[in-house]
Formats: sequence, C-alpha cells, structure tokens
Amino acid sequence: MRSRIDRPIVLLHGCGGSFSATFAATGWLDAIAAAGRRAVGLHLPGHGAIPSPHEPAHYSDLAGLVARDLPPVSFDAVGFSLGAKILLELALRSPARVERLVLGGVGDNVFAPETIAESVARALECGPSAETPPAVLAFLRTWEPDQNDALAVAAVLRRPPNPSFTPERIEQIAQPMFIVNGADDPVATLGDRLVSSLRNVSYAELPGVDHFGLPAQPAFIRRALDFLASASGQDATTRQKERAT
Repeated sequence: MRSRIDRPIVLLHGCGGSFSATFAATGWLDAIAAAGRRAVGLHLPGHGAIPSPHEPAHYSDLAGLVARDLPPVSFDAVGFSLGAKILLELALRSPARVERLVLGGVGDNVFAPETIAESVARALECGPSAETPPAVLAFLRTWEPDQNDALAVAAVLRRPPNPSFTPERIEQIAQPMFIVNGADDPVATLGDRLVSSLRNVSYAELPGVDHFGLPAQPAFIRRALDFLASASGQDATTRQKERAT
C-alpha cells in the first residue's frame, strides 16, 4: 500500500461539466498541491474536446470507459454527481486500487432511474421550451457547451442504465468514504438508504448549498482533503448526518 501523500487523487466531474470548471477553477487543484498531493483530472465519457460517439450504446459501461484512464497505482478519488456514481462502481470493481473516496452531490438517487435524463437530452438537442421542467433549466444554466458536445452528452444521458446499484451491492464497499452534499440539494439529500448501506462512511451537509454550487464550496474542499489525509481514513463522524460550516 502506498503512503497517503504518495497516492494520486483522481478527480471526476458530473454530467455536462468539465474538469476545469468543477475542479481547476474552484480551488481544488491549488488546495491539493498545497497538501503535497498530485491531482489526476479525468473527463467523463462523452465529455471534453475529443470527439465522442453520439450513440447511447457506446456508454453502456461508464465505469469501464473511465477505468481505461485511471492511474496504474492505487489512488484516492473525489467525484461529483455522476462522477461520484462511477467512483462507487469502480470501488466495487477494483477494491485493491481505490483507497479512499470523497463523493459529492450524490445520495439515494444512486438507487433510482435518472428521471430527468430524457428531458435534459431533448433540451440539449433542441433547446428549452415553455414545458421544460425547472430541474432541467437548472442543468442548462450550468452545463458547459464550450467544453462539451451536446449530442455526445445527450447520448450519455440516454445510455442503457448504468452504473446500477442495490443496497446489497453497496454493502460490499469497504473503503473509507466521506459523502458531502448541499443541504438545499433535493435529490442528493433525499433519504438515508445510501449512507445506511455503506460500511465505512462519514456524511456532512453544507447549509445553504444546492447541487450545482457544491464543488466551489471551500468547506467541501477543506473537509475532503482533511478526510483523505486522516490516519484512520475517517472523518469526525461515521454514519451520522452533520451540519458543516
């Protein structure tokens, strides 16, 4: 096992986002460097400047596509939203390589279908309409068309459902994990099934923070790096919801 400071920290953004906006522009890279750690930024499949397929079937195994770009050594990881779901799947597939995880913007939605995926995909293709739901409009306000191909992201949203989780699968994850959500994120903070299913988890909520605003929160960055540096791999609480400032 590599020492904590020698392990790289993999960073994986959410759907429609980018490494640069989610992590570089929000202070994560500076904080990681100041901690003496090395960051490895990845793009979600179907994202980034490299041309990507527009066929949903290409994205039938997001975790498998991401795994191609992972460091060849053991690593810690920070994931946001869809990136967090993929890291959960990678922790199941490669328990010897994934050491510690920090996940943001994810909760009991890991067990449910992505209900607005088709609406978001249509909006990416055709633009919003008078019937576009508020959650889709929120996505459109924050997604990055200059960094991503709208048709490729739409294909990601229409992919065969994956990753797919049950509480029984989640219970197999033994790696230390810290989940941080915004208290005003109605999806990620819905229910306690995910947290109660994990064997080695700490959980914190940041007051007044919504889904898309979470990555830029200094408290998120600070708490995440404190967790990854801790000797036990655990935060101050385990399986306990707490308010963080």
